[in-house]
Amino acid sequence: MVRPLMQNTNYMKHYLAIDVGSCYVKVIEGSEKNGRLSVSRMGHFPNPFPGLRNSLVEREQDAFVKVLKDFLHKNGMGAKNAVSNISGAGTIIHYFDIPQLSDEEIKSAINLEMMQVTPGGTKNLEYDYLMFPGKNGGKTVFFVGHHKDKCEFFTNTLQRSGLKPLIMDHDALAVFNIFNFLNRKHSGPVFLINAGHKTTNLVLAEGKNGFVLIRDILFGGSNMMESIAGRKGIPREDAEIYCCKKENADEVKAIIASDLEDLLPEITASMEYFKTRTGKSLDNLFLTGGSAAVPGMCESLEQNLKIKTSVWNPIEQMAEMKTSSFPEDVRNRGSSFAVVLGLLLRKIT
Repeated sequence: MVRPLMQNTNYMKHYLAIDVGSCYVKVIEGSEKNGRLSVSRMGHFPNPFPGLRNSLVEREQDAFVKVLKDFLHKNGMGAKNAVSNISGAGTIIHYFDIPQLSDEEIKSAINLEMMQVTPGGTKNLEYDYLMFPGKNGGKTVFFVGHHKDKCEFFTNTLQRSGLKPLIMDHDALAVFNIFNFLNRKHSGPVFLINAGHKTTNLVLAEGKNGFVLIRDILFGGSNMMESIAGRKGIPREDAEIYCCKKENADEVKAIIASDLEDLLPEITASMEYFKTRTGKSLDNLFLTGGSAAVPGMCESLEQNLKIKTSVWNPIEQMAEMKTSSFPEDVRNRGSSFAVVLGLLLRKIT
């Protein structure tokens, strides 16, 4: 069974973390031992079939398998045990309250609740859940699920690539794990935004062991690039080049500030729910992910959310801590590797 949520309990010596994003596939071979994260090999390649997870098309699977196998062979990545990810479309994230119940009663309560959320309840899902203290002595259930057929198709893809898939973790939880791992002295609530190509993941957490709120918002770098292309009357494929030129920075920032109006209400609603649920205030926002470096995004979030916002680059932080050495080009794109680094920390029970 592929499970998206697990507690870190056992140490696994050496394995692959594979972040299959809609734009790029990031892969790291390494391990974690005694509080130290060791990266032996890492790299990325353009995802030849961004819709692989949802299309279930065998010819796309065949081509993806070939590309992944060639990449692993070329880069000398020999580990077989693999951890990968889920996020975005097709992923079900649900919170609900239940009274104090036995373990068997909890499973029944979860299935009944999910019958109201998705056809078939938990029958057609691979899922897991966590429990938090709830109202009036009850519990709050944090549920994450993904459709079985899509999970099976993807795990079969990894198997055909010569790998042994062990677990799938949610992008937001992976980012939360690597943040906690690298910022052990951080106290108080944690507010993270992982801005991807098509999906933005939110994490709002009381701390390392408290209530955790995660959300997937279907908005990302592709939306911003489409806005730039539309405003400037240029092809979509030229928007990223236009965006990266220093002389266009002010204009790009103005476009992005306007475009984020679609994202901000979702973030604000999450912040308000978190504050109501926990009574905790949020002082800092850490922005990461492949789209974190889009000009104007960080500044616009800070201005509109009225919270100190900074781009968080876990690769740069690891380099500064001298725990690992990375090439300059990897360090510069380090925010793109937040998810895959978090996957490398995932332990198997």
